[in-house]
Amino acid sequence: MFDLSSITIDSRLVANIATTFSLLVAVIVVKKIFNLAWSRWEKRVISRASRKKTVATESLKTKIAILHRIITAGIYFFALIFFLLQFEAVRNIGTGLLASAGVAGIVIGMAAQNTISNLIAGVSISFSQPVRLNDAVIFDNEFGWIEEISLMHTIIRTWDNRRIIVPNDILSSKVIQNWTMRDSSLLGIVMVYVDYKIDIEKIKRWVKEIVDGSSHSSREKVSVVQVVDFTEKTMVLRILAKGDDAPSTWNLRCEIREKLAEHFRKEEGIFPLIRIWDAKDEHPHPNN
Repeated sequence: MFDLSSITIDSRLVANIATTFSLLVAVIVVKKIFNLAWSRWEKRVISRASRKKTVATESLKTKIAILHRIITAGIYFFALIFFLLQFEAVRNIGTGLLASAGVAGIVIGMAAQNTISNLIAGVSISFSQPVRLNDAVIFDNEFGWIEEISLMHTIIRTWDNRRIIVPNDILSSKVIQNWTMRDSSLLGIVMVYVDYKIDIEKIKRWVKEIVDGSSHSSREKVSVVQVVDFTEKTMVLRILAKGDDAPSTWNLRCEIREKLAEHFRKEEGIFPLIRIWDAKDEHPHPNN
């Protein structure tokens, strides 16, 4: 028969296994408690801030999200340190590591330059806040919304539901348009090329009716029609209208074009005509 008494058990190994298991359980419990407490605190703080204004709420959400990731990373980091210290070999080389910390730091710093740069940029973005969660932005000629800001990268959700993942060090060093930095409302521009005979006051009335009746326009119901240029054949009109946010402004511009097109189909003389003067005309062309 197999003699169990011949089996020797290393007490240190058993102790290390027990300690490692206890540490794993402790990390899981601490993380669960932390997430629960954090979730309740976050809801309370954001609810309080949302009663004031949206910009402050989005700013707070961004800071809370980054702070949560930093604390979570800290929990895992210290758990890993405690885990490694259970092994005697790791403890024995600790002195040597401290002695060579300067050289090792330089080597690691050079190898992980991009990673460290992204981490620093991520923390910087979370507190300086050139962008925040749900901000409408234009980055590299792409329009979208800030969907996520992590310690390493930022995710931009485009209008057609694509995701642009930008490393934080690139985001912090490039120019980015933020359309909701202080106020989410935007002025939309519609350019119209019309004949010189057009009644501009009539165009103004049409635009005002469209803006006043639109669900996409802002509460101020801004509608402005300006003659901004003369060309050889046309007058150039610029129509300004305001929406509460980028999507509303885009839809408002489209609505103005569509409804003006309906008016133009019913009217004559809106669009420029090619004029030819005969030499016998009462008002001859200057070139004749």
